[in-house]
Amino acid sequence: MRSGVLKLIVSRAAQGLVVLLVVSALTFALLAAAGGDALDAMYNDPHVSVEVIESLRASYGLDRPLPTRYARWLSGTLRGDLGFSFYYRAPVGPLLLPRFLHTLVLGALALSIAWAVALALGALAARAPRGWADRLAGALVLLASSTPRIVLALLALVLAARWALFSTGDGAAAGGGKPTRALLAALVLSAPLVALFLAQTREGLREALGEEFVRVARAKGLGERRVVFGHAIRAALNPLINVFGYSLGGVVSGSVIVETILGWPGLGQLSVTAVRSRDVPLLMAVVVVTSTAVLAGNLIADILLRLNDPRIGREESGKAAGA
Repeated sequence: MRSGVLKLIVSRAAQGLVVLLVVSALTFALLAAAGGDALDAMYNDPHVSVEVIESLRASYGLDRPLPTRYARWLSGTLRGDLGFSFYYRAPVGPLLLPRFLHTLVLGALALSIAWAVALALGALAARAPRGWADRLAGALVLLASSTPRIVLALLALVLAARWALFSTGDGAAAGGGKPTRALLAALVLSAPLVALFLAQTREGLREALGEEFVRVARAKGLGERRVVFGHAIRAALNPLINVFGYSLGGVVSGSVIVETILGWPGLGQLSVTAVRSRDVPLLMAVVVVTSTAVLAGNLIADILLRLNDPRIGREESGKAAGA
């Protein structure tokens, strides 16, 4: 089992490096194709001469060909140097770390909420089809999946302002109302995840409760709670773990909208600032970090699948041996 997990980590790490290389190259090329850079706004400043701007462009290497600029950026990134932010006039690394931690907290809260609601309500719905819990689960799935995050974020902002839950100005930067702001942002971010996880849990548990091993457990006199959470839930977890791995991309993309509207100082808000200011080093760092986080999440999901169902690892080992 351990050797299989180790092989999986090595294989996914090699694939991840290739993916990151391709993603970074495409992003760099698209940013260059869009035209302009962070120094273009200085042309409108009458106190800065064209000669000074061109000198700055040369010192930062912005006047070099695209392949040379990308090679220089890649070389620095591999050494741990993420570059210098033109907008914030600071190194990107120290600027990025606290924002990444804020987004990580937000994503962990959103996933925890989605998992808790899905497991609790999904178990109740699966045990009593067409009961009140099943109807509530169906309504929640429909509502959460059909309401855009931007609408939920605006609604949360209105309610927060109405009830004075936190300041709507620069309170995020100052730390004002941070726990409340984080909880509201996580609730908004978790809405599509709740719909996805709940639908998978309800259907998976409903199928698992009809399996032979569940009937045997009931025949032994085990309580219904122990039958569901001790036996059936494990059989229903595989699709949910798969969905968890793929949902991380949605968490990252959704955080851009949620963080910007609710003023949460994370990577999503930082990426919007980087795009507006054409801050290429900052935006490239955000892309690399978020891509790495998504790849790591998918790897964690694959490991959890093998821990939950060892047959998956044995089947892949058998296929590799046959090949």
